[in-house]
Amino acid sequence: MIALVKKILWFFIVLFSWSSAGFAQSTFLEVESTPYDRQMLRVQSTLTAPSGYTVEGISFALVNEWMIELRAMPYRYSREWHTPSEVEAARAADCKGKALALYDRLQLNGAGNVRFVIGKRRTSDSLTHAWLEWETEMGVLLLDPTFNWTATIKMSDPRNYIAFYGYEGAHKYQVANSLLVNRAVGTHSPAAPSHGAITRPGRSVSRFRPNPWLVEEEMINARSFWSRTSF
Repeated sequence: MIALVKKILWFFIVLFSWSSAGFAQSTFLEVESTPYDRQMLRVQSTLTAPSGYTVEGISFALVNEWMIELRAMPYRYSREWHTPSEVEAARAADCKGKALALYDRLQLNGAGNVRFVIGKRRTSDSLTHAWLEWETEMGVLLLDPTFNWTATIKMSDPRNYIAFYGYEGAHKYQVANSLLVNRAVGTHSPAAPSHGAITRPGRSVSRFRPNPWLVEEEMINARSFWSRTSF
């Protein structure tokens, strides 16, 4: 009976999230566990590590330098989740390894409201993907060092970067409408995120295509982040 009530409650949450925001503005709800918990045990300490302290904030230029470095790193899929130190040592990683390495650098430098996200980069993709979303005063920044060379503003696009699960510190979240896409993830032992791109070594910043949504250089003050207990 309790299980039935929970299913009905989730159903109405899904309907509400559709009518109010849709996939691009998904509603995250805190949960006790996710299907990825067991395989993520090796990197749990990275996600739950306390943030460092910064006086003047982190510049977008520095974040973009990290993005470029990780994007240029050769893609290498691993079923096992690798820690940031293992990624740095191997100088190669898949989407989850690169995203966690960036998460670690942001945390060590005092960034707050950074979430590690598992979902799909495109609605038509057969593989899941991992990236970061960073909530700042200027909006949510999309940080995907597997495919993107710089930070971008996350746009309201129901076809791109569809989140299923989010992780921030010791908190775990599930997108309300992800119940409709659980078939793509599975509920017991889903495959680790593995969407990647072949890297072309030696790409220079000057060859970047202009993007109206690229983040310009600016200092981000860690103290100015919105405080919140959930997404």
